[in-house]
Amino acid sequence: MNGDIVALPSLKSSAGACLWACKGVSDELEELELNNGSPFAYIASKSTIDPGGCVCVRAIVPLRNNMNGTIEYRPIAGWPEDSIMVDLAMVSSEDPLYKDARVTVPVDMQRKQMADRYYEGVAQLYDPGIYQLDARLEYRNGQWNANPGQPMVPYMEQPIEAGLRSKVHVRLDHRHTTHVARHQELPLCVVGDAPGRWIPETNLPHVWLPSQYMSAVEDSRVWLPYHCRLRRISHSEFAYRMSQKYPSVHWYGDSNSRRTLRPFIMGGKWCHEANTTTRLDCLCNDAPKDLYPTDWYARMPIPRWYRIHGTGVNGSEIFADHRRKNDHAPNAPPVSFKADALRATYVGPDYVPHGYESRTDYFDLYYLFTRGTLDMYGSHWARDISANAVSAYPPASLVVVQLITWDVAFGDYTPFTRHVEQMARRLRAVYPHSEFIYRSGPYWCCRAAETDDKKYSRLRFLAFDRYARQVFRKQLGARVWDVMTVQASRAPESKRLEENMPCLSAHTRGEHIHLDNQLLMNMIVNSVAEGF
Repeated sequence: MNGDIVALPSLKSSAGACLWACKGVSDELEELELNNGSPFAYIASKSTIDPGGCVCVRAIVPLRNNMNGTIEYRPIAGWPEDSIMVDLAMVSSEDPLYKDARVTVPVDMQRKQMADRYYEGVAQLYDPGIYQLDARLEYRNGQWNANPGQPMVPYMEQPIEAGLRSKVHVRLDHRHTTHVARHQELPLCVVGDAPGRWIPETNLPHVWLPSQYMSAVEDSRVWLPYHCRLRRISHSEFAYRMSQKYPSVHWYGDSNSRRTLRPFIMGGKWCHEANTTTRLDCLCNDAPKDLYPTDWYARMPIPRWYRIHGTGVNGSEIFADHRRKNDHAPNAPPVSFKADALRATYVGPDYVPHGYESRTDYFDLYYLFTRGTLDMYGSHWARDISANAVSAYPPASLVVVQLITWDVAFGDYTPFTRHVEQMARRLRAVYPHSEFIYRSGPYWCCRAAETDDKKYSRLRFLAFDRYARQVFRKQLGARVWDVMTVQASRAPESKRLEENMPCLSAHTRGEHIHLDNQLLMNMIVNSVAEGF
């Protein structure tokens, strides 16, 4: 990396540093003029803080009788009865670097101990400006957790009143390490779950090169982590680094993984041009059998074994069984990859830096479609993930697992927890010497699924994902590739635009898939380059 500083993989979540923020903070409800019978939210901590300061948010949701007759919904154990979506969103800033930024920090609301329907949450704010509390009631009385056999309650979001104590001011401090002006001084990210915020690309310092930050998404905003920085990594460099460290990858996941793999299979040439981003496959549905029945990748064998080069997959290198075990990717270093990458005038998803044009680096990828922990439509992890099933393939140096979409839609939380632990033990037995990456589920909010069969809700996705990532971290030492937080940190109004919501299949649009993949590529490439 030619001297670049790299962030050590020990970052903590912003909220984790603020767990104390609500302790000792008095309620003072008599000063808040609480409206009897209506949900209410307020900021309980100081109204002015320094960058990195903590905020305590509280909410009250008065009891209401069950409106669903004999149907009784119960929340997942340890999760709140009422689904409250809370954001702290920047409304103004005295610093022009944050003009119209709408920096948004989601607040995880939990039931307050010894109190009924009384919730509180904490957040850590870094960027200078005034933040407004935005709170919405999504479901009451556990209705967000419809289990199989129970009908979904229609999604009817209700704004929660926030009174006089609804704003907090973060002081301006140009010297603080998280200030946007100092972003390029931060170490490179080697984790895939670093918290951050969205900043308009037009606000970024003019001296920044396009290769020094992620590409903007559809609203011209750029994702910038607080404590480390992301750089734009080409598929060519990624293939080179993978050939060094992880020449054989085994990947288990559902259709979200299939979409994630599209840019790798096609060398970035997927939903990467302005005139393609509104195509159906870029917005939602990319199943080859539905859209491209005559394209070569519609006929790829299952299980699918690809040889992925920096420019994508060659049709002749899709193996019905397995690759030749004596094949090895070349490891000769490319010519001045860093300097040439920084000088590149085009840094789109498919760009190839100078020095990589004729390289043949590759890594091999075995991808098996799985439906989480469920036994459905002939797919079941207990049969599909076994020593016998993978014995024909070269040992995996890296295993990627993506879960929860099917479990949230069709499963029950309690058996899910058992199956996740069983799956983790099986993975360790099948892959005793491999490294693991857990890819989070997609972010879901602000709508219901298209059919009553799918039990999608924001809190169900969060609950299932939180349990799975904890198990994978504890049992497998897995690194987390978090694609939820990026979307949860969008401004409240942006999350509710129909074109920005995950489509009804819980798929993410193409621009964000390229961004999600850059999170993975930075985590791996920056780690490999520095020898972590």
